[in-house]
Amino acid sequence: MIGTRAALRYAKAAVQKAIEDGQLDALAKDMETVYDTVQGNRDLEAVLQSPVISSDLKHNALQAVFAQCSDAGKNLLRLVAENNRTDNLDGIALKVKELYQKHLGLVEAIATTAVPITPELEKEILAKVATLTDKKVTLVNKVDPTIIGGFILRIDDVALNASVAHQLNSLKQTLRSNAISWQK
Repeated sequence: MIGTRAALRYAKAAVQKAIEDGQLDALAKDMETVYDTVQGNRDLEAVLQSPVISSDLKHNALQAVFAQCSDAGKNLLRLVAENNRTDNLDGIALKVKELYQKHLGLVEAIATTAVPITPELEKEILAKVATLTDKKVTLVNKVDPTIIGGFILRIDDVALNASVAHQLNSLKQTLRSNAISWQK
């Protein structure tokens, strides 16, 4: 449930409180750890999603797993558990990260490629992306061999698909539509 409005509401409140308390960096770091942990541990995710497990037990589990969190992180985890929103914890953590980046004027560009990006190519991509936005850009590389070659670049809600798989699909559609018009 990563994209819910409730996740955004909790994240906004937590970020605002962390800014007031001067703990925004700590909260962002904590929520990155929370997101990675929940996404990487199916047992923890199952506990958080379970309607059978009480909110007290979920809170205790979260406090044990994330004992190293800052006060801001612990307060958010407590609030999420008390309000039975643990099923949305990964979404809240992701929204906190997005709001933190927005607060700092950062934008994340996601480059999906068939093979890992070299450091030289990363610099080149960052230079090109910098011409498109006035924000600081961080590049995340996702490897997906099914795109065959080329890349897919996503910045916020904009995507540029220059993958070989996309070009082949476009060619296939063109050939099909031409074949249909030839048959008429």
